[in-house]
Amino acid sequence: MSSAIRGLPRAQLQIGATTDDPDDLALKEWPRFSFDACPGILGEFVRLATRDSEADPAAVCITALVRFGAEVYGYAPNRGPHLYVGETIHPPRLFAVICGNSSKARKGTSRHPVTKLFERKHCLPIDLKTWGVPLPARESGGPLSTGEGLAHHVRDESDEERERRQRQNPAEPVREKGDKRLVIMDEELASAFACFKREGNTLSMGIRCFWDSGDYAPLTKNNPILVRGAHISIIAHITMQELAVCLGEVQAVNGFGNRFLWICARRSKLVALPSRMPDAELAPLQRELWRRVGQAQQRGVMTMTANTLELWRHVYPELSQEHTGLAGSIINRAEAQTLRLSLLYALLDAQGEIEEPHLQAALAMWRYAQDSALYIFGDRATDPLEDKILEALKTGPLTATELSSALSRHVPRDRLKPLLQQLEAQQRITITKVKNAGRPRIILALRELSEKSEQRRIGA
Repeated sequence: MSSAIRGLPRAQLQIGATTDDPDDLALKEWPRFSFDACPGILGEFVRLATRDSEADPAAVCITALVRFGAEVYGYAPNRGPHLYVGETIHPPRLFAVICGNSSKARKGTSRHPVTKLFERKHCLPIDLKTWGVPLPARESGGPLSTGEGLAHHVRDESDEERERRQRQNPAEPVREKGDKRLVIMDEELASAFACFKREGNTLSMGIRCFWDSGDYAPLTKNNPILVRGAHISIIAHITMQELAVCLGEVQAVNGFGNRFLWICARRSKLVALPSRMPDAELAPLQRELWRRVGQAQQRGVMTMTANTLELWRHVYPELSQEHTGLAGSIINRAEAQTLRLSLLYALLDAQGEIEEPHLQAALAMWRYAQDSALYIFGDRATDPLEDKILEALKTGPLTATELSSALSRHVPRDRLKPLLQQLEAQQRITITKVKNAGRPRIILALRELSEKSEQRRIGA
């Protein structure tokens, strides 16, 4: 690649950039992961896990963060570290999707070292007792299917149910009543998209409830499963090809997608025969991790230091910026996601307050997640009809009747009206009423074309 091309901004790298061809294709560059998102013990582990492996550091990092958050909250009803934003509680709970170009992206390779880190092979029972660490969070391989299915695994069990389960599984350790921690490692997220198409499926609603509050109380007539204070954490995997097919049901993605951090992952390098992580290096990290889990579990309300709060005020306008299209709907929880990440970084650092470096690390992780979402979803509209409307208006202003004709008159007014109002609110189109002998005519135009026309008129 020539030095001239290397100097181009990432977003402006184009095929045939020296020609006047209006159909030039803009190339999106793969997001760049910064190890600023891996400070301290987390960075030590990510480097160890990827040193002689094809695993993507970003995928290992987010998997470890989700897994750590799954341990430190919810071991007892609403117990553990959390943040207040107004009256809203934000626990250290994350959902993430690792998205690769293909099966060779080594998405699953990121899970195995994290699973090994969160074993207790190198922890002495006396240490675990001293640190006050309860049993690890329960794990499930999925797949995600329904809201009721999620709720069933974190429901309040009766004494009879607990006794029956103990008789059926005598080797299973007895958990404290009220321990509602569950971490889901679903390597086939595409199957969840298939579930969305079923009439009455409640998976999207369930995911929203369990990310927001941990409460699930559907208004069903027969045998509703009621859950309070559950702590579910999710790591899911999907390929770009599967996602492209699934996005035919865009509204399904839009319904739950912004609760997830979307992480691009690919094979970091070629390693013909990866080696295992040496126990001599893993053991001290594992022991220190569980010591910090024990510390974190004993914390309650967490706050920011004065310097961190000042930094937060500085970055808040950027995080609150609106983005259009499907990518915009996916990343519109930037503020909440960044706060949860900063809480996790503080806990991993064994601190009782969120300090400036913790927020900086959270911002680095969020920027990668945001860049990943823009890479994955950037060219798609929230609603497929939105693309058709904008494409029709590229030829010039249209009346409402002409637009309806351009859409083959297949779109009912109740479907078209709110979408046009939304596009105007986003300042992507203009809606002008022109007085007529009868009812006023409605003229629709792309805002950028309308503004150029106005500039030419003034210049004349």
